[in-house]
Amino acid sequence: MERKGFEAWEKIFVAKGFDVSQNLHFITAPEIKKLSGGAEPRILAKIDTSKDLPPVFKRNGYILLPVKNGRYAIVKGDGFHVLEKTEEVTNWKSRIKFNLTTAGRGQSEMQYLDYSHNSGVLEDVLGVGSLYPSIRGREYSRDFSFEISGTRLATSSVQIEVDLGLEGEDSIVLLEAKVNLPEDFIIRQLFYPYRNYQIISPDKKVIPVFFVYDYAKKTYNFWVYKFSDDNNYNSIELVETKSVKIGTENLIKIAEIKPQGVTAGRTYLIPQANDLDKVIEFVFKVKEGLNDARKIAKHFEFNERQSSYYREAAEAVGLIKSAKGKYLLTDVGRSMINLSAGERNIFFAKLLTEFGLVKESIEMLKKRKSITKKDVESLIREKSPLSGTTIGRRADSLVSWLRWISEHTGAFTEEDKKFKTIA
Repeated sequence: MERKGFEAWEKIFVAKGFDVSQNLHFITAPEIKKLSGGAEPRILAKIDTSKDLPPVFKRNGYILLPVKNGRYAIVKGDGFHVLEKTEEVTNWKSRIKFNLTTAGRGQSEMQYLDYSHNSGVLEDVLGVGSLYPSIRGREYSRDFSFEISGTRLATSSVQIEVDLGLEGEDSIVLLEAKVNLPEDFIIRQLFYPYRNYQIISPDKKVIPVFFVYDYAKKTYNFWVYKFSDDNNYNSIELVETKSVKIGTENLIKIAEIKPQGVTAGRTYLIPQANDLDKVIEFVFKVKEGLNDARKIAKHFEFNERQSSYYREAAEAVGLIKSAKGKYLLTDVGRSMINLSAGERNIFFAKLLTEFGLVKESIEMLKKRKSITKKDVESLIREKSPLSGTTIGRRADSLVSWLRWISEHTGAFTEEDKKFKTIA
């Protein structure tokens, strides 16, 4: 937090007349804005490490925790956890033979977090079986209460954010991600999502993980935690740490992206399902018993039309089949869900190339060295009876399929709105 933010909190404490001998005070977002002289409450409330904690909080032993949307507790207690030293760095070969071609374009933690999953490292670190992405971004929490340093707090509809959440058959993994190593972090970033998903999925083990990509050392670092007392904010305990360098044995070459050798349902399907990760998740959900349109639509919050797009794609790829209104896994579907993350990505990419338009797009890419969305539209126009604006919409979907193959195999890249072969 900048100096102006520290000064704003000094003003707020004076204006509110807080008795600093007391353990607990409350303040609202409108009060923060008014008493600080117009500062943005969201910015003043962003305290991710102990270095962000304003001096007036440090002097009096307070931390700031949200308890409701637009309402905060100023409570005495230790709000931060110092990161433990990691183990020695181990080398790990990516199971997807994927070259992180985007590593040099910035320092976004998301690309490294996603790669740690797609390469198979995350599944290896956690050892809880197959995991697939199902949570990302902001949402409002369920109601829960807890203690911090002897003070009881109740929360209701607090905004939480998960950088990446993955679900397995028996577990949910919640990751908070950073680029470059902080000294500590505010426990709230793990504790609030942890409590929220315990309520949502009481039968699954919830695993909080702090992730750091060290840009200088090119290492992927994991701290796996648990809370020994779900009602105690400070009961965080380290389970294990891992520090990994991910290498690649060989790149998957574009010539190696060939059909899987199974018969897909409709090889000239023109896709309408844009998010292929959801197609994969669809298959796992069928395995877990979400085996009809109503259950699937409820899980994904799909409308009826969206649900049919994803069911159609999963059927067309040959992963599920329908019988008397129920969805069943095919042999191909069962084979795929038993693979590791990296192997699953390659398997799925090869299934996608069973489709005539995907196959022909890749063949065109091999020949021309680059293709654009207009080239994809030309293929659809030539190979289908579609016309008008429908071609553009279906081209968007087909481009998303090609993008998925690119991102999960490294066989080709996407730059400047073009797919390009790797020299």
